[in-house]
Amino acid sequence: MSAKQEIILSGIRPTGRLHYGNYFGAIKSFIELQGKGHQCYYFIADYHALTTISERVDFFQQTIDMLRTYVACGLDPAQSVIYRQSDLPCTAELSLLLGMITNIGHLERGTTYKDKLSKLEQGAQGLEGNPLSFGLLGYPVLMAADILIVRANQVPVGDDQRQHVEMAMDIAQKFNHRFGETLTIPRAVQRNALRLPGLDGSAKMGKSDNNTLDLLDDPKTVLKKIKGVQTTTDPEPLDTESNDPDAVIPRMPNSVGALYRMLSLLAPEEVYLEFVGKYRRGEKFYGTLKTTLAEYVSKFNEPIIERFNAPENTPESVKDFLRENARKVTPVALETVEACREAMGIGRSLYRA
Repeated sequence: MSAKQEIILSGIRPTGRLHYGNYFGAIKSFIELQGKGHQCYYFIADYHALTTISERVDFFQQTIDMLRTYVACGLDPAQSVIYRQSDLPCTAELSLLLGMITNIGHLERGTTYKDKLSKLEQGAQGLEGNPLSFGLLGYPVLMAADILIVRANQVPVGDDQRQHVEMAMDIAQKFNHRFGETLTIPRAVQRNALRLPGLDGSAKMGKSDNNTLDLLDDPKTVLKKIKGVQTTTDPEPLDTESNDPDAVIPRMPNSVGALYRMLSLLAPEEVYLEFVGKYRRGEKFYGTLKTTLAEYVSKFNEPIIERFNAPENTPESVKDFLRENARKVTPVALETVEACREAMGIGRSLYRA
């Protein structure tokens, strides 16, 4: 490994079917990073997915389906090390060791925990599983273990996860201060990501909100979803001359803005500008807008669906590269855990020696 080579880590929750929010929020940047000479580790956060469940979920099958989609989108398992969190059980051991030096008050300030606690106190409905589980409270420690175990230098994150990386930095610094320089101090880097609004007009496209366009949707499904977007508000003239989506879209009703955001990402600029002009002039055109957008979404999905179903992109092939990549990352991870054990004074594992 080159001395200048940066180690980059990012985690992916096993959600099964992936949507456009996933693509422009993470997948696109993962693909761009893999060709830039970095050592990229991408792990499937199946342990993290267990923090609030109340019944069995087939996360393994969701992982396989999701990874087949990643490969179909262009992520190359030969260039990036993609592994399951649970295939690296020493991560749980490192989480235990790090938990020994992590203050409860520090964890209670975690945004994810505070958000669930606030909703519970307000009597919010629909909170899944146990919203205040030990797993949820300790989520930042396990995430710190994920980051520190591969000695990551960079962790690309959105604003919602930046605090967790900062907590990992704090934990690593505390460990090194107490036990000597053992852990690599990571740094959070802003992920070049775009948060897509949901088709229902909400701020974020998300599977749990049933407001997504999926990367594996066929043309019939795409058209049905887009035609179902609420566009009952008549267009109102825009008070800006800008054609920048970041300037134009916030001035539109939320669900209409979702359509325009997708159009700005998938259609040629002249097509997008033509519809901005129609909106600016207050014309009625929603039917044409929806069918045009559906065409571009289906055109984008077509090669992804084809590669998803390719003979070489089977569930068995995904299992094979998960096995191989787990073998690649395990020596690095075990050396980190053993170094921490030795630094803390319990010594290296006799079982693994």
